[in-house]
Amino acid sequence: MTTDDVYAQAEALREDLFDFLRRSPADDTAFNGLALRLFAHQFRFNTAFNRYCVQQGRTPRTVRQWQDIPAVPIDAFKDSTLSCVPADTCARTFMTSGTTRAEVRGRHYHPDLCLYDASMTANFAQRFMRGAQSLRMAVLFPDETLLPNSSLAHYLALAHETFGTADSAYVMNANGLDAPALIDMLAHAERSGEPLALLGA
Repeated sequence: MTTDDVYAQAEALREDLFDFLRRSPADDTAFNGLALRLFAHQFRFNTAFNRYCVQQGRTPRTVRQWQDIPAVPIDAFKDSTLSCVPADTCARTFMTSGTTRAEVRGRHYHPDLCLYDASMTANFAQRFMRGAQSLRMAVLFPDETLLPNSSLAHYLALAHETFGTADSAYVMNANGLDAPALIDMLAHAERSGEPLALLGA
């Protein structure tokens, strides 16, 4: 298989993932089939994941349901490079907080954030917004300029940018919690009866 074939296969899988995210509601059979395809792709092109799966006795030949795909232990993200593409070609690398082993942080490699963003916005709209187009938000977490390797910072930025009203705001900064700003937003919500979403860790 040539490099072009590999990229074509990955792109076809990616487009099918986008199609799946656009479906509502999701179909269990379609989810299982797509999960198995993704597993086979990662088994083939992610060397560290391949080794782990073989040790567990799980391969695309033996796995028939998505529930049988082996879950990777959290330490694997600290000790191995789990990526189907060279890590240095990835657009973003999210890192764990380092609470369990501060000297070594787990890494999650993303060639780009298109699928991450599409998944986040589709599920946030359905499960949090529940039909509302926008909502006033107070974000109790640092923004991406302060935490550029935080997946949660990116997630909350997407929520703020995509679903927040114009007067939504971050109430955390480099100095910590901006308590007066948060109190003002809470007081406004109490006076007006307007819902206020508090988003954070």
